[in-house]
Amino acid sequence: MRVLAVVVGLLALVAGFVVVGSVTPATSSAEPLAVVAPYQAQDDDSEPGPTLDPQTEADAEKDRSRLVVGVAAAVLLGIVLWGRHIRKKRQQGD
Repeated sequence: MRVLAVVVGLLALVAGFVVVGSVTPATSSAEPLAVVAPYQAQDDDSEPGPTLDPQTEADAEKDRSRLVVGVAAAVLLGIVLWGRHIRKKRQQGD
């Protein structure tokens, strides 16, 4: 039971590092966050939405790969701890 708690704690720790590493700091601006104004109806003939530039796509891919590596590391650590727990139980049983 203790091993499960350690594994869950480590998973939460790794997930925290992954999330904190991918968050960009907020910039301060003099403009208010929400502006209440009437909106005009949008035209159907408008241009398609903005496309991501290559730098943003590269950052997204980097964050995705960090997440995959973090999850894989947490799973492997869990397997190692679980195996040690099982081995310790068998040694005490002899």
